[in-house]
Amino acid sequence: MEIEKLDSILIKENNPHKDEYADHYLEQYRIYLHVFNSTCDRRQKSNEFFLGLNAAIIGVLGYVETKTLPHASLIFILVPFVGMGICYFWYRIICAYRQLNRAKFKVIHTMEHNLPLSLFETEWHVLGRGKDTSKYFPLSKIEKNIPIMFIGLYLIILLISFPWDEMISMLMI
Repeated sequence: MEIEKLDSILIKENNPHKDEYADHYLEQYRIYLHVFNSTCDRRQKSNEFFLGLNAAIIGVLGYVETKTLPHASLIFILVPFVGMGICYFWYRIICAYRQLNRAKFKVIHTMEHNLPLSLFETEWHVLGRGKDTSKYFPLSKIEKNIPIMFIGLYLIILLISFPWDEMISMLMI
């Protein structure tokens, strides 16, 4: 979306309080930056939650491996599916936060066009607008790999634990 279009959405021409915006614009910008930071904090807490949950699942599987439980093989077949499901939702949440942050940055950049300094826009320019990985490698690209790695780990656990001998003997009958 172009800056002019965003600007027209942000500051309505027919708004009777348009002149008052000049007095409140900076304060609204500060509040919006606070909302942006809160979103980043929620994103971090979400990642910590899912990382902890997956670590706990792997820990439980490790514990089950050391014990002789009657249904251990069933646990090693079912739990990886649960883990992969959790990782899928974690991946989708990361994507949603990425989209949300992109939208918030567009609003922030638009607001900065009406301020004396455009700090975020300048920073984005210095970082090559995300196109030059030597200047900036997007965190969300790294972040999205973590659930994918856990899915791979769960697949390995599932493949190792699956009762292939029993399955093959059942198919032979």
